[in-house]
Formats: sequence, C-alpha cells, structure tokens
Amino acid sequence: MVEFFHDTENQRCECKTDKLTTKVHIEKELGGYRFFVIRFEKGNVPAELDGRYSSMGQAQKAVEKYLRNKKQSVSARRKSFGDDFEKRKKVRDAAKSNTESS
Repeated sequence: MVEFFHDTENQRCECKTDKLTTKVHIEKELGGYRFFVIRFEKGNVPAELDGRYSSMGQAQKAVEKYLRNKKQSVSARRKSFGDDFEKRKKVRDAAKSNTESS
C-alpha cells in the first residue's frame, strides 16, 4: 500500500509505504526545470526509478509500479516483526496480571 501526501504549493509529494522504512520524495528538479525527480530519504534511488518525469502523476505511477513488484525490505520486515512481538507481549503480560490479582 502506498500513501501519497501532496504539497501543491512547493510541487512536492511524499510517499509512505509498509515495504520500506524510508520515505520516497517526488519533487521538482533543481535549476527551475519542468521535470520531476524521485529521491529516497536514505540511500540511493534504484535504477528502475532513476530518471526525469514530465509530470507528478507519471512519477507516482512509476513509484506504485516499483513498490507493487518489490518485496518488503529487511529493515521493514524486522520492524513489523518487532511491533507484532510487542503486541503479543502486552497481551501475555495483561493475562498474567489478571491471574495474579484473582
């Protein structure tokens, strides 16, 4: 799932997904050109997304297509497993405290 947060005043877009821990930015190319580029908050832009796009919509479609075919990154998987473990731990600890008070 990809969520796009638009900033129309500055012609920027921020993309969040559960497959990556970093954010993906779509922004106007530096130097006053009319093209848009894709930038990752951390790391390098993959070869599939590297390039210039003539509109924000085309860049968003490219990001969606890339993320649809991409497997979940190791850091994102680790974070989701950690979150699930914390939820299970809270349930287990809550059950333990209920039995002690009885």
